[in-house]
Amino acid sequence: MQITNSYILAAGCVFLVLTAVFVIGHAGRRLAERNASDIRIVWYFFSLSLTSTLLIAWWASSVGAIDVTGSFHGTAGSVLHRLLDVMLDLETDLKVLFGLAALVIAPQLLGYLLSSPFGCSTAPILVGPTFRFVFWSVVKFFVVAAGIFLVIAWYGWAHGWNGLDGRKAAGLTLTGLLMLVLAFALLYLYRDLDKAATPEGVRDIVRLRQHAIRFASWASRHTRRPVEVAIPD
Repeated sequence: MQITNSYILAAGCVFLVLTAVFVIGHAGRRLAERNASDIRIVWYFFSLSLTSTLLIAWWASSVGAIDVTGSFHGTAGSVLHRLLDVMLDLETDLKVLFGLAALVIAPQLLGYLLSSPFGCSTAPILVGPTFRFVFWSVVKFFVVAAGIFLVIAWYGWAHGWNGLDGRKAAGLTLTGLLMLVLAFALLYLYRDLDKAATPEGVRDIVRLRQHAIRFASWASRHTRRPVEVAIPD
């Protein structure tokens, strides 16, 4: 019975790995057609995370900050433990990112709405760059976390860290692959929304855009540039 469960687990892991490879490959090919720089950025940060985490793990093991069981020791170990918690804390990262985005965008939107009845609103600035900053920060989080999980799985399993057997190493590897899948899926949806949208959704977007244009024209009716009249000499 135990052998059967092991085969089922192995088959499930293989299926998940193949699915992850397919999703990453499909999204990557689509992105490479028009947004090749996205692929380079993702793989650069993944390679940077993989290499730096491996070097840090090797250094920490050599100086005793991480012992043979995988436990942290000393001041350096405490710093590394805290750094690891920060790098893998998605909830806190999202709170900080959305808080910064709200601090930049919310006052502009509120000021826009309050100025609208007087007809002197101007379009908010930095909305697009702020959104792109938040989006890419989330993507980079998933990519960096993927590299960290993979190094912990392989390095810890190879050095016999306590509790990190083959099954748990496989679980961490799958977690890292899932992080990469999420990163590529987010990029694919972000760059290919026009093709992914249904015709009904496109019509709704067009209608919303028309309403937004009419409202913007009304809200800024007194901020239009006055027509200059040339006075003859």
